Amino acid sequence: MSESIISLDRVGKTFSRGGSQVTALDEVTLDVRRGEVFAVIGFSGAGKSTLVRLINGLELPTSGTVTVQGQQLNSLRPKQIRALRSDIGMVFQQFNLLRSRTVYGNVAYPLEVAGWKPEQIYRRITELLHFVGLTERAWAYPEELSGGQKQRVGIARALATNPPILLADESTSALDPDTTREVLALLRRVNEELGITIVVITHEMEVVRSLADRVAVLESGRLAELGPVRDIFANPTAGATRRLVGATLDAVPDADDLAQLRARHRGRIVTVTVAAGRSLGAVLGRASEQGVELEIVHGGLTSMKEESLATFTLSLRGEPDAVERMVAELRGIGAVEEAGDHGRTAGEAGEPLQEVSA
Repeated sequence: MSESIISLDRVGKTFSRGGSQVTALDEVTLDVRRGEVFAVIGFSGAGKSTLVRLINGLELPTSGTVTVQGQQLNSLRPKQIRALRSDIGMVFQQFNLLRSRTVYGNVAYPLEVAGWKPEQIYRRITELLHFVGLTERAWAYPEELSGGQKQRVGIARALATNPPILLADESTSALDPDTTREVLALLRRVNEELGITIVVITHEMEVVRSLADRVAVLESGRLAELGPVRDIFANPTAGATRRLVGATLDAVPDADDLAQLRARHRGRIVTVTVAAGRSLGAVLGRASEQGVELEIVHGGLTSMKEESLATFTLSLRGEPDAVERMVAELRGIGAVEEAGDHGRTAGEAGEPLQEVSA
């Protein structure tokens, strides 16, 4: 298992507002492993922005500890915290570019602050602009750039001092879908080719689905769910996660849809979600020999960072015992939901989904 580069241990953060105490984070414990893409998601007010400010030392926790690169922020002096921030690059939602500086000048700024020599700055910026695909726009000003180009400048600037950690705070929220895909592809390259650990703060499940390895779900300041992206998408248990995932997986009917399907079809209606692999087709292929008539009434594939999830809603008809055995087989290979279920249930608690395919 990779070592942790960021750790939060029972972290709480409260603010005083109007004479009362507001809890932004409550007993949050998580770790970010070196070299991974870790996503933090949640609706507005969940505590995501506070979490970012704790990681980069702009805020200190009210309780618990925050450790970055082996250093516990609570025990550091302000000068030491400022030095630690050089290990953390930041990519912002609104780009935060200096309008009076060219692309070259914006990327050069953190290097100038760090005291790099001009020839070192030139070599580094040449590398970075080539990496992000903006060599020909080096002398353009921000007002001359598209949104995607501005964000690529922001990424280049964040990478200028070779930080081992990159924080991307809602970095695609201001972009259109096509540009979002381009920026996400660039962030994947940053992670895979440069080995940089990325923490993505977002409310967009599309970003999580295509970029992250693991995800933490915040709800009202508390950690609602934590795990590999595949497992969270296939088997969301927290209410906030189910709402976020449900808006992304079009192949997953909500409770009302399942109830309507049950009313239209005579059989038992189940929705099964499985990771792409080998077993689902075999299970469904045995239905007739087990005396079960099945119909696929809804379904599709959802692509993720390194694999896909298959989600199918099935109508199962036959003797109750035979149908129950079929449902049990489905639960053994994936996550199954029925109308009235409070949550999807994996085959064995705590076990990852087996690789399966349609």
